[in-house]
Amino acid sequence: MKSLPLLVCVVILAGGCAARQPDHFYVLDARPAGARESRTQFARQVTLRVTVPSLVDRREMVLATSGGVTVLDHERWAAPLADLVTATLGQDIERRRGDVVVLPRSADQAQIPLTRIVIEIDQVTARLGDQVLVETHWRVTDAQTGKVSIGREALSSSQRTQNHSDVASALSDCIALLADRLVREIPAG
Repeated sequence: MKSLPLLVCVVILAGGCAARQPDHFYVLDARPAGARESRTQFARQVTLRVTVPSLVDRREMVLATSGGVTVLDHERWAAPLADLVTATLGQDIERRRGDVVVLPRSADQAQIPLTRIVIEIDQVTARLGDQVLVETHWRVTDAQTGKVSIGREALSSSQRTQNHSDVASALSDCIALLADRLVREIPAG
């Protein structure tokens, strides 16, 4: 009889584990959608360094609430958010400028001009039923001439998010808007 209460506890604990909520994983998508042609010649190389606030640079999706944030344990990014933003922004820039290759670091090709872009995302605000807002500033440096361009902007998605997948899509839209802004700062070949 002493083992009966123990058995009941084990069954209850096992039932709690079985009812575990599944995790959902999200990525950012380059805009515009569609495959890019493979190229072997470039007129300019670009390096990107992106920082994201530690509040949102985590595996879990973070949504703003009135007076705080909610960390969603089961709605997760497939990689660190800073990595996703960097990769997506690089793809977005390449899709807008066919003469540019974006690399994690310089390929040290002396004959190919280098532009360094440093982006600091100051804040990402996402909430269901509203637009996603990204506040950022950047520094674009032409390594050849030393010319520096500095900018700051608040970018918001055009769509109102209805679910967590919409949050990822809206954040992708904001990154695309940032790419639109940055390609104007990258010198020609």
